[in-house]
Amino acid sequence: MGAPLALSWVLLAYAAVAVVAGSAFAAIRIHDDYLQVMQEERESLSGETAALASATQTMLDHGLGAALAGASEVRAEGGLDHVPLLALGLVLQRQLAGGAYVRSLFLEDPGRFALASRTHVLDGASAPAYLTPTTTAGNVWVGVPVHDPENPARWVVPIARRAPTGPDSIGWAGALMSFAGLEQLNRRAGRVASQQGLLRADGIILASVGDRRTGDDVGQSQLFHLGAATGPRGGIITGRAEFTPGMMIYAFFPLRGDSMYVTAGQSRDEVLAGWRARRRQLIAATTAFSALVLILTAFLSHYMRALRIRERDYNTLVDSARFGVFLLEGERFVDANRTAAVMFGLESERAAVGLTPWQVSPDLQPNGRRSRDLAQERMLAATREGGSTFEWTCKRADTGETFPAEIDLSSLSSEGTILALVLVHDVTVRKRAEEELRRVSAELLQLEDEERRRIGRDLHDSTGQSLAALEIDLALLEEEAAKLSPRGREQLEQCVRLARQCSAEIRTASYLLHPPLLDELGLSSALRWLADGLRARSGLEVRLQLPERLEGVAPEEELALFRVAQEALTNVHRHSSSPWVAVRLRAESGSVVLEIEDAGRGIPVPQPGDPETSGRFAGVGVAGMRERIRQLGGTFTVDSTEHGTLVRACIPVSGYAAGADPDSHRVVA
Repeated sequence: MGAPLALSWVLLAYAAVAVVAGSAFAAIRIHDDYLQVMQEERESLSGETAALASATQTMLDHGLGAALAGASEVRAEGGLDHVPLLALGLVLQRQLAGGAYVRSLFLEDPGRFALASRTHVLDGASAPAYLTPTTTAGNVWVGVPVHDPENPARWVVPIARRAPTGPDSIGWAGALMSFAGLEQLNRRAGRVASQQGLLRADGIILASVGDRRTGDDVGQSQLFHLGAATGPRGGIITGRAEFTPGMMIYAFFPLRGDSMYVTAGQSRDEVLAGWRARRRQLIAATTAFSALVLILTAFLSHYMRALRIRERDYNTLVDSARFGVFLLEGERFVDANRTAAVMFGLESERAAVGLTPWQVSPDLQPNGRRSRDLAQERMLAATREGGSTFEWTCKRADTGETFPAEIDLSSLSSEGTILALVLVHDVTVRKRAEEELRRVSAELLQLEDEERRRIGRDLHDSTGQSLAALEIDLALLEEEAAKLSPRGREQLEQCVRLARQCSAEIRTASYLLHPPLLDELGLSSALRWLADGLRARSGLEVRLQLPERLEGVAPEEELALFRVAQEALTNVHRHSSSPWVAVRLRAESGSVVLEIEDAGRGIPVPQPGDPETSGRFAGVGVAGMRERIRQLGGTFTVDSTEHGTLVRACIPVSGYAAGADPDSHRVVA
């Protein structure tokens, strides 16, 4: 029996050792867990406060910067007392182009007060009581929160800085700031403090998220005095608040130079709630297999922490992307990143769950197709090909505004479910740049036409008249040619021929630059004159098919079609080696069509990736013709084979009259 008894004592000893070891381990673990929780809470509060302070400081710098810029402009225009109300309002409202948190700007000196919002301007001899900086204020004055004059449901904080308001006067330049964004920061953060606020140096609450209301005075509380005593770098304090039961942990962060504090606080009981629960579990686990349970828990905690870190890093990477990201399962979104939510005006990333692509698109795409039908085609194509890239018109959920986007769609099929990754790139800026480029191109074409008209008129009215006078003088001189020597008569005849040749060339050049027939008799007559000139110069057979009358076509439309014909005929003459060229002009339903056809060697068709053939095909002349027609809302095509080329320009004509019979034309061989 001794052996079993000894074994029992050994087992008891081992049990006692296990219990003692487990208890000691639990006590150490509880203590270390307490220190870690408190340290993490301090770091969390410090981080939240620093982030909030950075955002608040940026808002203050923006608001005061806008006010100081306005004061500088007013001072440059003679001072606050000399600027009229309208000009003063425009100066201040011009500085309100930034964030909406700057609600109004105001300027004040002993003789005048002016306040301007984005829609209203207030002018008076003195400032309201709530906007009158105290005489003891330093360079920066922070007032008490007041209701926004334009939105009484919103609080604003007046903040001003001393600034020159005239050549010899010093006043105040300030802004009414809205800090409602604290609530948004509080919601968007992961784990956040239950109390966040912005305090004035004397304890007035300027903005808050939590139990206290804006405008309350906590200047006499113990916690405020402890926080104010943390110094210029701020710190963490613990104490009992007058307005919150129990102990609180607060982080104080002073804003540099603005006599304000940013605070974030959490109830100590809430901070330690999880720790207390773990302590109870650890005490219960010391009875048996405590060491093993703790080790397994430690391993499990380690792997779970690593998994959370990886998931957090992945989510942070996706959320910080500069483009919108959607995850599509079937025909509905199951996830989105923060950029996509902002881009489409959604309340949050979760608001995208359950939506379909056509619910964030207008009913029709620019090509006239329904968004739903076209989106389903794109998804099927991406499933077959693995992915596709295309342009798409999207719609914001909040305002209904549309914007152009470039979509990268990658798709795969997994266990009977189609999954797709949708990347959305907002190309609004690029589209605006393209539109601006087209506008500049149109202006250049207009300037070119005007310059051609001017040069042609100058050649005709100035140089042409001088040559005509020279011809008359030479003709008079020819009457005296009998008195000249044979060599003199020969030189005189040569001068007459040169003068007549120059006069003809000047007339031709001025007509080519801007034919007066286009203004006087219309497009058909101008095209006949152009064809006659080409036939006379080159001997090329020109086949004309033109209507007798073409009414309802605007002058700029006739000019565009004439320039297309002029450029196309020049290309035929220079490059095609064609024995003939056909010029056809006809009126169709609501449009006018011009065709230039030849039987030459054609234009080289551009090959993919071949810049040489692409450059020859899309030359300056073709690009100019295409741009002229595009500016008028028409279409321009070039069909070329080895047997000839057909240039076709079609312009919609809203004012087309019935008198322009499409079948009333004349064929000239």
